[in-house]
Amino acid sequence: MKFVYETADSANYDLLSAYADYNKQHPTEAESLIWDFLKAKSIGGHKFRRQHIINDYIVDFVCLHKKLVIEIDGQYHLKDKQMIKDQSRTVDLQNSGYTIIRFTNEEVIDNPAGVLNEIKKVLMEIIPGKKSVPKAPSTWRGLGEAGPVADAWAVDAACSGNPGPMEYQAIDLQTGYRVFHFGPMKGTNNIGEFLAIVHALALMQQQGLYTKTIYSDSYNAILWVNKRQCKTKLERTPETEGLYQIILRAERWLQTHTWKNPIVKWETQKWGEVPADFGRK
Repeated sequence: MKFVYETADSANYDLLSAYADYNKQHPTEAESLIWDFLKAKSIGGHKFRRQHIINDYIVDFVCLHKKLVIEIDGQYHLKDKQMIKDQSRTVDLQNSGYTIIRFTNEEVIDNPAGVLNEIKKVLMEIIPGKKSVPKAPSTWRGLGEAGPVADAWAVDAACSGNPGPMEYQAIDLQTGYRVFHFGPMKGTNNIGEFLAIVHALALMQQQGLYTKTIYSDSYNAILWVNKRQCKTKLERTPETEGLYQIILRAERWLQTHTWKNPIVKWETQKWGEVPADFGRK
């Protein structure tokens, strides 16, 4: 007889168990914050387990009777290889009947009440015994699953050719007004997306907007910002030297500053074109 909590793959259990024990002893700030609520059964009386082994995976938190998995993601989850692993992991767990919701560290720390409300909402929607229908996984799901948050700027870039005349802008989602615009100058779309995020971060810090969200529809740009390096292959010539000087200033800013603003992938398939889109597709 197999109990509800016995979800591990026996072949890898010892190794996974050692990792799980280590993770329990070294939780992140966000994980500790969420666990304080979950362990007290303060969400509808539901019992959660932390660092629980399911098949070949260790999940951050799980309610086994509802088959709900909660993952708290740090910035390393935006790295390209990790994104692929997360997507494969999510599909495997969904195929085993689990519902998966993900939150960033920043979402948990900056808005714990919103995260808890989202967990409660999903728990109410799950029908016990009904298999979760696999969906295309979203790397950063969290509070934006039902739609983007309003307290945010969306950024986007446009480039005529590759390379070619490039420009970028930011739009305030609450007002619809343009926050800033740069260009055109010779560059690439990826460079424009990267610079737009850095421009938004720097301006938010200057204005004291330390928790406002930034949306971008470019995985590459988000990766470059988190790596603090613009990994462009654009040839450095006298014609592009001016742009390279701007890139160097942006990289220097990233390397000398910290920020809490969530940088979130805009889900175009769910929400339509990013509001900062230049409408040239």
